[in-house]
Amino acid sequence: MTNRVPDIGLGATLAILAAIWTWWVMGTIPQGLGDGEIGARAFPLTFGIILLLLAVILMGRRILSSPADGETEADGSQNKSTESGRLKRTPALLLLAEIVLYGFLLEKIGFVLATPIVVLMIMIVHLRIRSIPKLVAMPFGLTLGCWVIFEKILGIYLANGTWFNIG
Repeated sequence: MTNRVPDIGLGATLAILAAIWTWWVMGTIPQGLGDGEIGARAFPLTFGIILLLLAVILMGRRILSSPADGETEADGSQNKSTESGRLKRTPALLLLAEIVLYGFLLEKIGFVLATPIVVLMIMIVHLRIRSIPKLVAMPFGLTLGCWVIFEKILGIYLANGTWFNIG
């Protein structure tokens, strides 16, 4: 058995999730009002399609690759450039928790407050950034930049919270 099996399984899982996501977006989020307008469905639909394409590329590359690309051979020997292909579960579960938290906070306190909180948390926990200027500038700069581009320039309404309504 080769190390490509987990990658093919991951690609298939991501492709299934992307297909379900795209189907759900098409069924629940309405189109834009005009023929050429970008509506609320544009970003989630694009995300689903891109995820589906990347999953298919991952599966295709791993299916078409040969065992000489650094994978385990059938006899159990392994190329010296190969490391353990195991997924580290803690970072993956932490990232899933952050995505769920962002969705919850987005609904409750809105985009303007939820985004800097989650970006700050990701910078501290995942990226291990400890520089105070970076920890202040990045979350607020990213939030302000997204707010100006989407809300003011493109006219796309961002989430308002049910607990707080800022933005």
